[in-house]
Amino acid sequence: MMGNNGTARVAAMLMLVVVMAGVFVFIPKSDDKVDAVGAPAIKIELASYRGTALVAPGQDGIVQFSGTVSAQIPLDPNFQFLLVYLTADAGGWPTSVTSALTFSKQVKTQNFQVVIRVPPETSVTAQGQLTISGRWRYSPGSLGGSVEPVNAIIVVKQFYQFSVGCDKPYVQINPGASYGFKLRLNNEGNFNDKLRVDILNLDKLTAKGWTIQLSRDKFEIMESTEQVLVVSVTSPLKFTIWKNNVEVIQLRTTSTQAELNGEVSDISDYALYIRERGINLVPGFEIGFAIIILAVLTAAMFGFASRKRLF
Repeated sequence: MMGNNGTARVAAMLMLVVVMAGVFVFIPKSDDKVDAVGAPAIKIELASYRGTALVAPGQDGIVQFSGTVSAQIPLDPNFQFLLVYLTADAGGWPTSVTSALTFSKQVKTQNFQVVIRVPPETSVTAQGQLTISGRWRYSPGSLGGSVEPVNAIIVVKQFYQFSVGCDKPYVQINPGASYGFKLRLNNEGNFNDKLRVDILNLDKLTAKGWTIQLSRDKFEIMESTEQVLVVSVTSPLKFTIWKNNVEVIQLRTTSTQAELNGEVSDISDYALYIRERGINLVPGFEIGFAIIILAVLTAAMFGFASRKRLF
């Protein structure tokens, strides 16, 4: 009897040891790190999917995008971190982005920023596309993968700039003569432009007898091209023995395209100088005046000859 009871006790003790050993084997310790099960759900979102670059001569157009990255981990492990590394590409334009974001069971959303530098004087036609993508991985752990990218549009805003030039802005003509100034209008903006040319002191010059005409006063100039404006000038013809005056023609060029778009136009003021010098006669009096001059010279020579005989 006692032998059987002793055997039963030993068997019971052995089973208890096996059960306890199993418990200790399958229950994880509190400081163990367990990999999450499967890939996380990561989403990139932008506050705006369109940005505008304000470029200018010698000035980059800075465009900023802000957004959030949200991450859902399938299983909250113990002290398990999710690392997300973002990259940004804008078709070759320099970019910078908040690169590394860390998520945990407490932190499921992170903010980020992207900055793009659009080169100076970039054309309006060079619309850019920003692509934000990334990769993720668990830490610790070897599981990782890619993040679904998002896209945004970068629009370049038009700036208005032009120049006016003339090879001979200062000329000299005879009274009653005509001359044509050739002005070059250059579109130095980053898109097509419409220009208007005005003569600021036309009324004053007309009152003095000058005739001034523009070959045309409105121009549509393509980007990075030039057109020629001819300013035709005729000096006044009035009876004056001798003329030696300098007149200034004041021209102003503005962008009507900027005005139509409600923008501030570049203004180019340019001056042409014309000297009127020489004998000025009323038409039809040239012969009579020449006879008078000839008579005066003849009388002067006759008087000089007479004085010589007297002495």
